[in-house]
Amino acid sequence: MKFFVLALLTATCAWAEPAGSSQAQAPKSFIKVEVADVRSSPQDSAEQVTQGLLGDEVQLLEQRGDWFKVYVKPQYRTAQGYPGWLRKESVVKETPQASPAQVVVSVPEVSLRARPDPQSKVLQKAGLGSALALAGPYQKEGWLSFWVPGLKDQVYAPAKHFEPAPEAPVTDGREIVETAAQLKGTPYLWGGMTYKGIDCSGFTYTAYRVHGITLPRDADQQFEVGIPVKLSELQPGDLLFFGDSAKEITHVGMYMWDGKFIHASGSLGGVHITKVDHPKYSAIFQGARRMLGAEKTLP
Repeated sequence: MKFFVLALLTATCAWAEPAGSSQAQAPKSFIKVEVADVRSSPQDSAEQVTQGLLGDEVQLLEQRGDWFKVYVKPQYRTAQGYPGWLRKESVVKETPQASPAQVVVSVPEVSLRARPDPQSKVLQKAGLGSALALAGPYQKEGWLSFWVPGLKDQVYAPAKHFEPAPEAPVTDGREIVETAAQLKGTPYLWGGMTYKGIDCSGFTYTAYRVHGITLPRDADQQFEVGIPVKLSELQPGDLLFFGDSAKEITHVGMYMWDGKFIHASGSLGGVHITKVDHPKYSAIFQGARRMLGAEKTLP
């Protein structure tokens, strides 16, 4: 995977602006911090419903004091994105930079530096699943350059920490499981989306996002898509769903192998590996879904 990024940079001596880019692009709004808490109402004490990641585009709907009502566009809850409120200092409105491609952070966190040097100043950080726009051509001993919302100058990070946008959907679920397993031990956080704290559906959403597959943000809607599979037919990357009934899905995990699944559990305090036949989970198991090869992964 990493070879693809380097080959892309090596093969292109200069980035050409996309066709039609001579026309001025309209400014858009983006999250400019590593992670932005999105809440159900415009107050810090309100329920956290999700988090936006650095570079996520948001649609601004309303302003109340220091808060914006938004849709976080990459996260599906509605066709417009995930609705909620975030603090206005988390958002910047700017004209997007022309970019040849995006890559996605494939490690729990990466430092974005002022120069392609591990000793240079860290200007920003980005977490697993953040999609960043390349600002090449820049390649020096495996470093890439990026445009980041809110920063005037390019930033740099090692190419090994990123995955390119796949030319075709990933077919091996083990790749997704290996990405997810990096978050083992991450504390549980309702509405969380990062290694600092994550919830069950944020965990599965993020692992798939790294590999170019967009799922709904929440477990109940993830259950509505994909291909139903039997327990006896589970493959790595398949999702397992739990709840009091099929209409009340409250938990999701990802099948690994050898009869085990990995999940972000509130009762266990974070990301753990559990046996599929564990009595607690067997009692509330409602079904499994395969996202790889599915005709649709959004409602």
